[in-house]
Amino acid sequence: MTLVRKKSGFTLVELLVTLAVSSIVLTLMYQVYSSQLKSQTTQQEFIEMQQNLRASLYLMERGIRMAGHGPNGGVADPAITIAQVDNIAFAMDISGGSTLDPSDGDTADPGEQMNYYLAGDLFRNASDGNGDQTILAVDDIEDIRFVYKDEDGTTLDYAALAADDERRRIRSVEIILTAKMGTSPLVNEKQMELRSEIKCRNLGLNDS
Repeated sequence: MTLVRKKSGFTLVELLVTLAVSSIVLTLMYQVYSSQLKSQTTQQEFIEMQQNLRASLYLMERGIRMAGHGPNGGVADPAITIAQVDNIAFAMDISGGSTLDPSDGDTADPGEQMNYYLAGDLFRNASDGNGDQTILAVDDIEDIRFVYKDEDGTTLDYAALAADDERRRIRSVEIILTAKMGTSPLVNEKQMELRSEIKCRNLGLNDS
């Protein structure tokens, strides 16, 4: 007597069920991976944006704090020559003299006329022959505002600050930087704001 073995295999229904279950598992795995990748990308962009913002803010703080610096009570007011919402320019006497005293009594030397302004990118011009230098690229920055205050902390009107007498009243400058996060297609655009108020200790010392 000859034994005949019946060959067994997967039915079409079993194959379809297996395929459906595998597809669900793979979809879930992809969603978990995509979520982790997006979270990592968001965190990295946030860190980079924060670093760029803080470095730019620190650079402007150092510069604006020197507004009006000079010998014998500072340079002639108004040391701040432009006081607009997104543009500030000021003078200081920090070079041209001796090693012991770099001040030489004027603000005509390289680096003594400083300008920060927003024109797409955030620029710095130090009147040192290097022209406009980008501080913060348009990919990172959304907006900048300079707020000017008098000795009582009262905010001064931008239109009035076109006059020399009104700019002589400035004693502090607040910088408000707003950045955007979302350069990667995996990241929804978000905003971050940093503020810093600089007390301009050299302003108001010389009204000549």
